[in-house]
Amino acid sequence: MKIRVLGSGFYGCHLAISLLRDGHEVEIHEIADRMFAGASGAIPARIHRGFHYPRSAATRDACNEHYQEFMAQYGSFTHGVPVNLYAVARDHSLIDFNTYKKILRDSAEFIDVEYPEELGLRNVEGAVLTGERHIVIDKVRTHFESVLKDHVMLNRPPEPTDEFDLTIDATFCANQSIGVDRYEPCLVVILRGPTNIAVTVMDGPFPSLYPWNEEQGLSSLSSATWTPFSKSCKTYEEARAILLGLQRSDLEERGQQMIQSMAHFYPAVLDYEPVDYKTSIRAMPLSGSDARLVDVLKTDEKTLRIRAGKIDAVIQAEREVRKLIES
Repeated sequence: MKIRVLGSGFYGCHLAISLLRDGHEVEIHEIADRMFAGASGAIPARIHRGFHYPRSAATRDACNEHYQEFMAQYGSFTHGVPVNLYAVARDHSLIDFNTYKKILRDSAEFIDVEYPEELGLRNVEGAVLTGERHIVIDKVRTHFESVLKDHVMLNRPPEPTDEFDLTIDATFCANQSIGVDRYEPCLVVILRGPTNIAVTVMDGPFPSLYPWNEEQGLSSLSSATWTPFSKSCKTYEEARAILLGLQRSDLEERGQQMIQSMAHFYPAVLDYEPVDYKTSIRAMPLSGSDARLVDVLKTDEKTLRIRAGKIDAVIQAEREVRKLIES
């Protein structure tokens, strides 16, 4: 088959490689002037083991189901985090610490931190040490650029065409909104500072500090409260308009709010230096349990739409796409 993939983020690139291996003729059409220009290049790339999703057993199970296959393909682009802390806030959390541990005990391995303050934490009920890894975005982008250099067409908008037997839309629902509750225009701050520690505060309107690129001494800072500039956009265009209207000063101000939020739990973040501000748009599913599962939808006879889940879910997306093509 002759297949067009829209979007050159992680999902688009992974699917393109798998389809090429199956013998299909594949072109990737990317609207931007570079690969990984959207969410794949602008959000923390954790290889989740379930710690982030105590309210969604389906998401925890999916992360663990895909882990070994994902690592077999992309493990060389990942990095371990020496001190990887998940802490439950003392106040305003949606879950208490003992309940959090009971939920995780059946699906993930962790070490209970006896004295969180010895690791620099404040205002938390408790914390656990985990063995999560993360993808170094610059490394995996370079890999995809090399492998797919003959198949990617940059600055190509998703125009209607009869040239292809199938189009796979992997643009994080930029062109099709079925099953999307809202679009969130988002900010992630890149900080220069120690990369040997990650701090994620659970479960509610809290921040997360996570390594970004150890070789460059960079970490990412995001926040359930301050990362989204809006949680009410019903279209991709509405979210994009918000991002286009932002000034550098808006990003810097929001970044300082995120730093102060993290400093309440991890004061050492005040010694980090903001060096970059990455924006993107997330398509959020309608899920009260915070589920983050991949969704492959056939929107017409020649189009499949991917609503991305966690990064490891590219394994499930590949299976579902292949099954639909074979049928």
